Amino acid sequence: MTHCVLFVDDEANVLRGLARALHGQPYQILTARSAEEAMWTLKTRPIDVVVSDEQMPGMSGTEFLAWVASHFPEVIRIVLTGHATVPATIRAINEAKVYRYFTKPCHDVELALAIRRAIEERDAVVAQPEG
Repeated sequence: MTHCVLFVDDEANVLRGLARALHGQPYQILTARSAEEAMWTLKTRPIDVVVSDEQMPGMSGTEFLAWVASHFPEVIRIVLTGHATVPATIRAINEAKVYRYFTKPCHDVELALAIRRAIEERDAVVAQPEG
């Protein structure tokens, strides 16, 4: 089964850079330029991991990821931000229940490993029999 990762950032250059950096990883990469576009993608395609920028016009990454947690709790949520603050980090953890929180610029290998570990952990939980 091919896993799918959705990157959400209002900056096209960031999205291109992330897609290029993670090219060759064992999952499909999709991108969205806004939280609204990402919401549509989540409603129409199976997504395993969402990596969202924090500061976007309209809806913050934390607000968007809290929506993801509410509507698609099985989707792993990661924040990638250029403007980390303690209040934003706390909100991301408490409201969006994020798996990881990265600051830009983020090392590509660290992000790729976090995504891979998140998928492996989720797959292990899903594969366990109930009871």
